[in-house]
Amino acid sequence: MSIGFLRKQLNRYDVISFDIFDTLLKRDVYKPTDVFEIVEKEYTYRYGRKIEFKTARIEAEKNARGHSSYSEITLDEIYEEADLADKDVIKALELEVESEILHCNYKIKPIYHQCIKSGKTVYVVSDMYLPKRFLESILNREGFTGYKELILSADYRETKRSGGLYKVLCEKGSFSSKEVLHIGDSWYADYIGAKKGGIKGVHINRFEKNTIYLDKPKDYTDFDRRTFFSYVNTRAGKLVRRNERLGYEVLGPVIYAYCRWIHHNYEKITTPKSKLWFAARDMYLFSQAYKLLYGDDSDFDYVYISRKSLRPILTQAAGDMTESGNIFARGEYTLAEIIKYMGYCIEDLDDPKKYDLDRTYNIRKLKESEEVKSALSSPGILEKEKELAAGGMKYLEEQGLFSADIVFADVGWHGTTQYILDRIQKSICNNRTIRGLYLGCLDGTREKIGENNYKTFMFTEDQGSEFAKGIILFESLILAPHGSTKAYKIENRKVVPVLSEPDNLSSFLSDVQRGALQFVRDYHSSILSHTIRLDENLSSEAFCKLAASPLKEELESIGQMDYDNFYVNKMADPKPMGTYMLHPKMLYKDLKYSPWRIGFLYKLFKVRLPYAKMYSFARRKQGKMT
Repeated sequence: MSIGFLRKQLNRYDVISFDIFDTLLKRDVYKPTDVFEIVEKEYTYRYGRKIEFKTARIEAEKNARGHSSYSEITLDEIYEEADLADKDVIKALELEVESEILHCNYKIKPIYHQCIKSGKTVYVVSDMYLPKRFLESILNREGFTGYKELILSADYRETKRSGGLYKVLCEKGSFSSKEVLHIGDSWYADYIGAKKGGIKGVHINRFEKNTIYLDKPKDYTDFDRRTFFSYVNTRAGKLVRRNERLGYEVLGPVIYAYCRWIHHNYEKITTPKSKLWFAARDMYLFSQAYKLLYGDDSDFDYVYISRKSLRPILTQAAGDMTESGNIFARGEYTLAEIIKYMGYCIEDLDDPKKYDLDRTYNIRKLKESEEVKSALSSPGILEKEKELAAGGMKYLEEQGLFSADIVFADVGWHGTTQYILDRIQKSICNNRTIRGLYLGCLDGTREKIGENNYKTFMFTEDQGSEFAKGIILFESLILAPHGSTKAYKIENRKVVPVLSEPDNLSSFLSDVQRGALQFVRDYHSSILSHTIRLDENLSSEAFCKLAASPLKEELESIGQMDYDNFYVNKMADPKPMGTYMLHPKMLYKDLKYSPWRIGFLYKLFKVRLPYAKMYSFARRKQGKMT
């Protein structure tokens, strides 16, 4: 039944009865018996001893019902049948787990409050063995107050399914059954049972999918995945805006899991002279999450660096301007493009007319070109390089690059920033180290920084990874609210970064990131955070689905975002198909320079096809686009 129709039904009745489980309250589990598995895992976590609780608990309830002469049993009667040591401890733990994973149904809560506000008499009626005081405390905590009475099957030894508990309801209230409307999720207990009891029952859906990209699991899916889905699906229901829900399920789990991994690995490799760096600006959201997880006094620095701001320092440390070629993405660049990328103008050359500015060079082989060496040795460029390098070197010194062992947390990809920092560090001292802790790394990383100098959370250059196919998309979603670091200047005798204007400031991006951090807060306080294993695969499942098979809402909002990697392009913004039919070479060029090529193809063809597989096949057949 729709919420709108349900609201209309309420007007016809003076007495409203609500079911509890899956109506007023939701559990963060896929199946009710999954509660017992959480108890089992939590007991082991706390006491270091494994117990076979789930099987014993299910069997105990079955035996208690078989031995009882009543229609309903109590929790105490269940535990009397249980073959368990530490019964009192485990029973208390079961109640604690139930309390931790229960929370309000965000869709029904407004209906409940409408009933209270309009002066209707409200009851809460449930087939449940849990103690009345316990359930009253949960209902009160979750904002369900003002009801007349909580009527439980365990207290009256009658059930909703048989209709008997509804008769108890009418007798206690001294009203006619025709005055009562009952709302619940079970066809048998809340609809058919209500009819047996002589009152009107309204059935609401037990399950409502609130996730956007996280798929509903099958019944046989492993415990971790089905529980994680249930957690996200129920908790995301409180977020009204789609973009916040997007961040909650797509970004939040990745950020949370990666920060936990960073903390674990930093504790393993830290020394008395270690410093943990979070690199601006890709690690901005991660630094915020790290504070949420480990406190405002958590031991790390958010360091304002970029390839652009470090480049002059690298050339000074290496004594060679052509060393900057190692910072570029692989490929062929004109001399004009090289000059521009390094932050200079053609007018900065000693004699622009003597250079062929349109000639292309392999960016990894600049050392082999005398023309490039000559152009980059122009006095105007060298003087500016020296000035830029001085401020940057002082900033790195203040941050501890030359006095501490740096543990460098960054998204990774090719390890270029660590390579630059290592070259700069080694130009001053040889007794300090830099170790990278990366989200993932692609081809060339091992060659560039050495296989023993970094670890990855999500993927390595030797692994095929669905996440790796969407790294530019991921970068666009984690953009900091400040611009990239261009250079450094002195203010009040301290070096401070000079930042460019921020990119893509929008309500879309702020909503997505707010939702992501809300997930970190919620999950950190949940008992599930140490009960299920939120690994690299589970945490990235929703993001990988977004990257490979986006929906139209995200195609539009993300597709229009700018991405700057030498060329500024929209993430996915194809021209009309008619244009490409007249100019097929334009399609190749636009696709080549689109940061999100899967999104580009979806927007272009406007039909749902397996573009990720099609594009991967084309890359293998025709060679990699650069």
